[in-house]
Amino acid sequence: MAFLTLRVRTFLVMLFIVVMAFVLTGIFSLFHFREEYKNYHFERLERKESAILSHLEYKIKPYQNQKLTTDQWSEVLAGVVEEIGNIHHLDVGIYAPSGNLVTGSALYNDGIDVLPDHVLPRVVDGVAKRFGRKVVEDTDDHYILSVSELLGKDNEVSLVVVIPYELAGEGIPEDDYEFLRELAWLYSVLFLIGVLLALFLSNYIANTYKVIGEKLKNVRLNRSNEKISWRYNDEIGMLIGEYNRMVEKLEETAVELAKSERESAWKEMAQQVAHEIKNPLTPMKLTLQMMERSKDLEDVKEMSRSLLEEVASLTHIAEAFSRFAQMPELVIGTEDVDSLTERTCVLYADRGVYFEGGEPAFAKVDREQWVRIIHNVIKNALQSVAEGVEPEVRVRVVRLNKTIEVAVADNGAGIPEDMKEKVFEPKFSTKSSGMGLGLAMVKNLVENFGGTIVFNSTAKGTTFLIQLPLEEPNTAA
Repeated sequence: MAFLTLRVRTFLVMLFIVVMAFVLTGIFSLFHFREEYKNYHFERLERKESAILSHLEYKIKPYQNQKLTTDQWSEVLAGVVEEIGNIHHLDVGIYAPSGNLVTGSALYNDGIDVLPDHVLPRVVDGVAKRFGRKVVEDTDDHYILSVSELLGKDNEVSLVVVIPYELAGEGIPEDDYEFLRELAWLYSVLFLIGVLLALFLSNYIANTYKVIGEKLKNVRLNRSNEKISWRYNDEIGMLIGEYNRMVEKLEETAVELAKSERESAWKEMAQQVAHEIKNPLTPMKLTLQMMERSKDLEDVKEMSRSLLEEVASLTHIAEAFSRFAQMPELVIGTEDVDSLTERTCVLYADRGVYFEGGEPAFAKVDREQWVRIIHNVIKNALQSVAEGVEPEVRVRVVRLNKTIEVAVADNGAGIPEDMKEKVFEPKFSTKSSGMGLGLAMVKNLVENFGGTIVFNSTAKGTTFLIQLPLEEPNTAA
């Protein structure tokens, strides 16, 4: 079930162990006291039995070998049984060898009612054996009946002696019950301590795994991940050791992956640059061949101007590639994005660029690179407008609740559907006057400032939307 987390399961298992230990200890103690109580009374009965038999043998010794009848034994033992009962504080029953009751005392526990009317001797191979002892229990009281024989001449049974011994109460003395009550109180304290200890240990184990889980959740390939220190070489230590080794391997993999990505990017970039440089070389070669054959000075001048234009194009490609590859170090501070954007837009006022804003909006940016971002987005917007159409680029800065929104909207022809996914890729533009490195650089810089850039393009124009985290001016360093 969902609520049975590792912490809950650990706590319940430990609590179950504590409860079972207490229950089993209590049951064992109760059983032990009962057995001890019963053994005590058996031993006491044995001592009483031995004393009574010795006393009885002394009293009947003169009559033991006379083979008296039941009535004669009854006359002889009439006063002896009560005398012995008074001395030893136990009732005694005397039986003839045939098993019939001769006489008995009823001084302490209504012995006549407890004593059976008849006892059967055990006979093995025709020889009477000793009766031994048996325990008799009824629904109301508990008695131990000790059955013994008095032997006469030739080991013949002269008399059978039955001694009823009552076990009072439920088998455990009050002192033992008092001890059990004190033990229960002690167990209650120990149970509370056990619960607290189980709660502490379950929280300790669960929190340890929670820390490991949080670390695993925050593992990233593109940054340095924090290791976990653990001073015990236990199962948790083994798990943490594997995590630390994974972090080390991840860092090595990240370095190799970054190196591979850089090599792949520069390889692709080199191919694109080679392609762009190769394009103007063909017309330059043809122009030079024509200059060799031409003798007209005006034609030569015209060809020279064409060559200069192609060289300028190559220079522009090289400069743009250099700027993209340079990746200058950022100097980030809290700047008024609204003011910086307005000053940049003023430079394009005569080319159809309009600024909307005026409310201070601070964000953490690099001052120079933010100006560079606005320049690139505006130039890209102006270049998207077809020839013969009056350009109209509107730049708007809006301060929202927690962000700053900078929108640049143009009235160009829009971005073709099949090119939308490649807008921010560092590839060259299909236009003869520019390359595709500007927007790639813009995206890279905006993300370094903690912002985002997206666009929406239709046949009536394109709008680039930049969002930056808002900063209050009093937080500036």
